[in-house]
Amino acid sequence: MKNFIDIEDIDSNQLKKIMAFSARLKAERINISKGTKDFKKYLTNKVVALLFKKPSTRTRFSFEVGIFQMGGQTLTVSSNEMQISNFESMSDTARVLSQYLDMVVLRTDNHSDLIDLANYSSIPIINGLSDKSHPCQVLSDIFTFEEIVGSIEGKKVVWLGDSNNVCNSYIQASNKLNFELVISGPKEFLSSEIKSSPKYQYEMHPEQALQNADLIVTDTWYSMHHTKEERKLRQEIMQKYTLTHDLVNISKKNCLVFHCMPIYRNNEIMSDVADKFFEIFLKQAENRLHVQKGIMKWCFS
Repeated sequence: MKNFIDIEDIDSNQLKKIMAFSARLKAERINISKGTKDFKKYLTNKVVALLFKKPSTRTRFSFEVGIFQMGGQTLTVSSNEMQISNFESMSDTARVLSQYLDMVVLRTDNHSDLIDLANYSSIPIINGLSDKSHPCQVLSDIFTFEEIVGSIEGKKVVWLGDSNNVCNSYIQASNKLNFELVISGPKEFLSSEIKSSPKYQYEMHPEQALQNADLIVTDTWYSMHHTKEERKLRQEIMQKYTLTHDLVNISKKNCLVFHCMPIYRNNEIMSDVADKFFEIFLKQAENRLHVQKGIMKWCFS
């Protein structure tokens, strides 16, 4: 039994094994309807709870469909349906859920919830997103890059914009999978955790950062907790980091652009750039399904 909480906790060889297995699962489903179960049902007789303290589209649907295809059963619950909304501790909740379930996927705005859940559970715990990291998204991104281009080792990846939880997982992944990571965004939006990390380069000016890039990654400037006033302020500060065709053209000729969605067009990315790369964004979203299936299989291996 293993947990999938942060990329930094997992050996690089294990990360590569997850992606290789995910590729095999994806290949086995070519020309098969989405409601058809996998040939080998790795989650037969397993019950997996999706516990979401934050709204979700891609994480919820990809996990629910993946669990079904692998032969498991899903319970999807929001936190306001549980006693944790009435201040029951996560440690007590973890002990109780371990009596009923075989695995929990937690999506939360507080990374310490994941740590408590993992420390007090006797079942695997997967990080479906926290304020600190989004490892399922980033491993799926790397899977997508390697599916299109080849190995990410030695490649230049540029994170453009707000240094958020996804950015933090990219920092962890760059150390494990040996790619160059450059972060370009306002210094005032670098979290203390990201500032303290030695595992990336920082370049304030996007025109400098994007030179010779193999991959540009951008993301929304806003989190769900930001007020209208905070969003307005962030928009003013972040304008120079909007991804335009001119900025894309600074990078390598065949540079890819990633966005994990939802997209706020003409903020972090211009609408015409989003349209040009939208099929890539859909491939990222699709691969969440296959990679998360690989992660779940790995947790039980």
